[in-house]
Amino acid sequence: MGATEWVTESDEYVCKLPKETQDAAKEELREDKNTRDQALEQMRNWIKMNPRIENSRLDSRFLLRFLRTKKFNVPMAQEATERYLLLRHVYHPAFHNLDITDPTMEELLSLGYLFAVPGRDAKGRRVIVARPGVFDPYKFTNADMCKIHGITYETLMEDELNQVHGFVHFADGAGVSFPHMTLFTPREAVRIVKNGEVS
Repeated sequence: MGATEWVTESDEYVCKLPKETQDAAKEELREDKNTRDQALEQMRNWIKMNPRIENSRLDSRFLLRFLRTKKFNVPMAQEATERYLLLRHVYHPAFHNLDITDPTMEELLSLGYLFAVPGRDAKGRRVIVARPGVFDPYKFTNADMCKIHGITYETLMEDELNQVHGFVHFADGAGVSFPHMTLFTPREAVRIVKNGEVS
């Protein structure tokens, strides 16, 4: 049996956050260099030893998204990471090949189905706008919906400012109808919300 290959290897984290963001991270998330370094080491060791995880990213930026979401509570960050990986595995077609240049994704983007408003609000958060009424449930699939959400949030979560300050979400319900509600089975909807929420 060969050595395990990880999607990305471990790296040495160098904090490049602005001072005010570092202060916010310390106050709101309990993040400082010592806590961060210890938590990253614990997360990497746990991933490498976890038989349920076959491959994962080990880079700091990826792991910090879970640690920051869970305010550096390592067991909760581990659970969130595992749920995230499970969601990506179970809904593989929706999370595979996240390519914004795919014609379907380009169309959803041009329709303004889901987008981040340029800039940040007064608290440093990115503002996300969803317009589900422009999503044609007869033309697009639930996998298309998951994929555009995946592209949007995977991109936004790579930015450490977003990891620290978070998001504000707005949804415009104009044009939403019963066919929109039936894109997912009740079981699928519960699984997506439950696993997506925790991670």
